[in-house]
Amino acid sequence: MLHKLMHNANNNFDQLLAGTAIIAIGVSLFIDRNYFFWPPELTKEMNDQRLDLFIIILGIGLFVLAITDNRSKAWQDTLLISCGAVIFMLACTQLLHAFLANQMRMAHTVIGDFMIFALIVRSAYKN
Repeated sequence: MLHKLMHNANNNFDQLLAGTAIIAIGVSLFIDRNYFFWPPELTKEMNDQRLDLFIIILGIGLFVLAITDNRSKAWQDTLLISCGAVIFMLACTQLLHAFLANQMRMAHTVIGDFMIFALIVRSAYKN
């Protein structure tokens, strides 16, 4: 059983890594209630814990699908598209924070989010 899970994790490493990173991002956003601050009119909506939980659930789904060797192609496609869209929008939001709110401290997270997006695109292309 463990050997099969490790084999699946090795075959779907990009997807597994992206799922783990998405879970970590979701947990980080869930903990930090004031991460987004620009534009001031949208801070309440952007820091909503329901969005953070949604991100965590997407990451868990992608992770579980990777270690079960993507048994359902429909679920795999749905989760890869959803995770890609969420991470891309998160990167764009952080990029706007970096340039328009003059907070270049978010530049590192933008780079990381685009790398995760690249992993998701590669996973979608491979499968």
